[in-house]
Amino acid sequence: MGHRITNKVSIGGDNSGRITQTGIEGGDTDATVSSLLELIERLTAEVRGKDLAKQEVLEDTLTDLAGDLRAGDAAEPAVVRSRWEKVKGLLGGAVQFSELVAKITDQVQKIFT
Repeated sequence: MGHRITNKVSIGGDNSGRITQTGIEGGDTDATVSSLLELIERLTAEVRGKDLAKQEVLEDTLTDLAGDLRAGDAAEPAVVRSRWEKVKGLLGGAVQFSELVAKITDQVQKIFT
């Protein structure tokens, strides 16, 4: 048996939690993705019925994006980022959606880097 260390150093609280890397908790990506999915669904609901340019393409792309997120690990990060960039382009900086767009962009960058 080796020498037993008896003077342990406490580093502020419980350290048995999940490891966090780049803002995403390891093993808890599902919650982050479902939060992103909720934001996408909110945006889809707000966009629906508006008379925006390329309305149908916008709604279809949002539907596809939601489908990608529901696919979980099968979602291809490049596809998710590409679809989101397309949505942002189609919205063309429409002010009424800017807060949601900013939140979604932030989450897409955190999850699908």
